[in-house]
Amino acid sequence: MKKKNAVQTISIPSAHSNNTLIHQTSNVSAKITLSDSILSGAVIEYRKAGYNFIRHLHTNIEIYRILSGECYMDIQSETLHFTEGDFVMILPDVVHSFYLNDTSDCEFQHIHFDPDLFSTIILDNDGIFPITLLHAVLFSSHFYYRLRSDATIDEQIQKLIDLYTASESLFTAANVNVALMNLMLYILDHTEPVHEYKEPQLQNSYVAYALNYIHDHYTTKILQEDIAIQLQISVRYLSKIFKSYMGVTLSNYINIYRINCSIELMQNTNLTLTEIALQVGFKDSQHYSKVFMNVINETPSQYRKTVSK
Repeated sequence: MKKKNAVQTISIPSAHSNNTLIHQTSNVSAKITLSDSILSGAVIEYRKAGYNFIRHLHTNIEIYRILSGECYMDIQSETLHFTEGDFVMILPDVVHSFYLNDTSDCEFQHIHFDPDLFSTIILDNDGIFPITLLHAVLFSSHFYYRLRSDATIDEQIQKLIDLYTASESLFTAANVNVALMNLMLYILDHTEPVHEYKEPQLQNSYVAYALNYIHDHYTTKILQEDIAIQLQISVRYLSKIFKSYMGVTLSNYINIYRINCSIELMQNTNLTLTEIALQVGFKDSQHYSKVFMNVINETPSQYRKTVSK
């Protein structure tokens, strides 16, 4: 499922701001391109008792719906137990692992998808920076969403699996995107949000701008002071609201984001670990290794051997 299908585009106004520096960098793409490559996996899997998948993270959103048996996941600092009928959606840039005890097998539906589509859908444009559907997903819950599955969730998950395994048609991309959109909106509607989207919109847009800044500048040195200056707020205030919205400190998020980017380079390039470290914004390989160990609990070289097997 690799072809991209361009569809009618939707015009989206640029962000309003009296800050020229921010205004120059806060435009969000005005085109929405539907692509069935947004879905990188949608299958039913079966794992035997004792199975273990190490701590890892990725840029995709990951979904599990447990069909039978039980499993465990370590998500950030929590250990969660899942049984038949449980649904969990793990957000991007979140460290997690998946494992089974020695007595129970587990069957589950498993979906990976690229959330970039949601970054082109603007929900609010009245603050410093546009608030997109992806921001709503990131801000409404810390690290993951957990629900008991129901008929609506089951229907959308099965539709995604059917579309992923079926032969491509003219409407495959549209159907995949609509199914993901329906699932995402349903989950948001049935989740008590960590943050409400009330007036004023400034806090939402401050955090949205900080996330965009990290995305655009992670390959170079990032100073929290630079982000705060752009927003015309104090570093202390920026740090406070970022931790409140994202569940981790701004400095930790930057490190995790860089480690995630480095893992993608490990898997998709032949670059040395030193080259990777420099390419994702670390000052040297020693600092990179230390941060990687803190995040993943393995050295970069150990992890690369594991994922390359």
